[in-house]
This record gives sequence, structure tokens and C-alpha cells, in this order.
Amino acid sequence: MRADLETASPIAEQPRAGFSQRHVVMIAAAAVLLGFALGVLWSEPIRNVVAPSTPLFDEELVSSIFERAGPAVVEIQVYRGFGGFGGGGADFGSGFLIDREGHIVTNNHVVEGADRVSITLHDGRNVDVVTLGRSSADDLALIKADPADVDGIEPLTLGDSSEVKAGEISIAIGSPFRQFNSISVGIVSGTGRGPTSALRRPIPGMIQTDAPLNPGNSGGPVLNSEGEVIGVASSVSTGVLSSRLEYRIGFAVPSNTLKKLLPELLKDQELKRPWLGVGGGSVTRELKETRGMPDGVYVTRVYPGSPAALAGLVAFQSIRGIGRGDVITAVDGAEVIDMDDMVSYFNTRRPGDVVTLSVYRGQQTIEIEVELAPWPD
Repeated sequence: MRADLETASPIAEQPRAGFSQRHVVMIAAAAVLLGFALGVLWSEPIRNVVAPSTPLFDEELVSSIFERAGPAVVEIQVYRGFGGFGGGGADFGSGFLIDREGHIVTNNHVVEGADRVSITLHDGRNVDVVTLGRSSADDLALIKADPADVDGIEPLTLGDSSEVKAGEISIAIGSPFRQFNSISVGIVSGTGRGPTSALRRPIPGMIQTDAPLNPGNSGGPVLNSEGEVIGVASSVSTGVLSSRLEYRIGFAVPSNTLKKLLPELLKDQELKRPWLGVGGGSVTRELKETRGMPDGVYVTRVYPGSPAALAGLVAFQSIRGIGRGDVITAVDGAEVIDMDDMVSYFNTRRPGDVVTLSVYRGQQTIEIEVELAPWPD
């Protein structure tokens, strides 16, 4: 019995061993293939859930704003020389309609010195316009088309630029490089910036945006997510990072500045902002600690023949406050910390007005009256 069992056992067990090896291999291979197939089936849904494709901005919102606002934006052609018949060539910019009477806002630098100005409307019509008020100090101007030429076009609404915050969407519409009615999108990079106008006078409250602005955008609107105008595209600061790479920072004149000036711009005149005639900067922490200066604007330059010179203001010999000099701490009792504060206050006054400066001089504060003059060209 034992011999029979020992003899039969290998024969009886061999088929079972061979069956097990083949099937183990087949089952393992099937499992691998099944796992791969399930992985393919499940990977796409999982990937879509974990890492969805998110647009940089609300595309439908931007498109709808462009559809509503685009017709109110015009391209401006400016002719100088030979009586405005184009012999001196043409320059181009942008503008936008603000009412049904045909008033169009643009930059002063777009239309300054023009002999003739015309606009191209959204439907391709080209019509002549007249220039009304201009403010070089604010880089703003108003031109006017015949109301019949803009009949049916919905004007843009001026928003409240004091409510603008960094990070909000900003939408610019204009004609960069004569690419009519182009739109660019970005964010508000900062507010309260102070680039200077062509007169080298700060424009307080400028809005900085990274929405691409290029030559031809000047005078066009910068809009918020409600489609309201928060600024007038005015200037681009450029710099070179390398021999081939250039960066650009765009700025817009705040809409509230435009709203305050509109009553004056409606008249055929050139506005003149008040001029004191000083250069300077904010008192630094170092000057406070080492020289005991108060907060204010320390004067580094007094222009000859200016109201400041006539009033006897004294400039420091350097920006580090060396020697004797004046610090302006207030105007008519309103505290000033920097030059923008002073310019903002002067924007509420007119040339010929008399203001009282609080001046820190020789360890004491004195009051000096000054009659403001028109800002020189």
C-alpha cells in the first residue's frame, strides 16, 4: 500500500501542479490588464475633478462688457500742420462717448496742437469733431461730435474711482497701433500712484493696471467689472529688463478727476492748475530721527519767480536735509505728508487764490501767505 501510494502520488499530483502554474500566470496577467484598463477609465474623471481648467477671468462677463461698451469707444485722428489737411501727418488715439450730446473724453496729449480732429465710429463712419476744454496738468480733454452722428450709441457711465481696489479686474478698450476697438484685460495693480503729466506736475490718484496699454490706447476707457469707467488710459512707463525684453506699466487718470473737471472742460478753454513753485519730497524717518523734522514736504527747490520764491520759501541744500530749509506741514490747515497731498489740495483752488502755508523753519512753525499762479507751460 505504501509503495502504491508513493508511486501514484507523484502521478496524481502532477496535473494539479501544472494546472496551478498556468492559471496563476494567466490570472496574474489578466489582473494586470484589468488594473490598467480600470486605471485608464478612472484617470480622466479623477484628473478633471482634481485639476479643472480654470479661465483667468470671467470670459462671458468680459465679452458682454465689450459688446455694451465697444460702440461708445472711438478712434481719434489728429492732423497738425498745413491747416489740418494732413500735410503734417496724422497722429492717433482713442476716446469714449459720455453723453448723448456728442461729448467725447480723451487725453490732452492726443489732441494738443491739433489743426483738425476727426473720429472713426464703431460702424466705420469717419466724422469731424471740435475740441473743447483741455487740461494739460491732468492730461484730459473733451471733444464734441454732432449729436446726430452718435445717435443710438449708448454712452459710458463714469464710475467712482475712489472705490477701486488693487486686484480688481480692469478692462481697457482702444485702438493700439490703429487696431480699432481692441480689448485688453488685466487687474488694478495699485491706486494712488503719481506719474507726472507733460507739465511735470503730479496727477494725484492715478490707477496702475497691468492690462496691456500701447500707443493708440491713450484716451480710451479703463472699465471695471460693472462696465463703468474708472479711468482714462493716459501713460505707459517702459523699461528694459534685457536687450530683448521690455516691460510696460500702464496708468489711467481716475474717473473722479474727470468728473470734477467736466464743468470746466465743457467750455472752449485751456484749464490752468495752480502753481506754488517748489520741488521736494516727504520727510523720511531718518530726517525725523536725526533732524527732528515733523511730517510734511521738505523743500529741495524753489523756482525763480514762482509764488514760493516771492513768498520767501527756503530750500534745503540737498535731499538729505543738509543746511537750512523749510518743511511745509499744512496748507490752509489741511495736513500734507507728500507732494501728492499738496497737489490734491491745490486742485481744489484756482490760480490767483491766496493760501496759507504752515512752514516748519528753525525749530518753529510759521504761517506764510502765498498767492498761487497758473501752472507754467
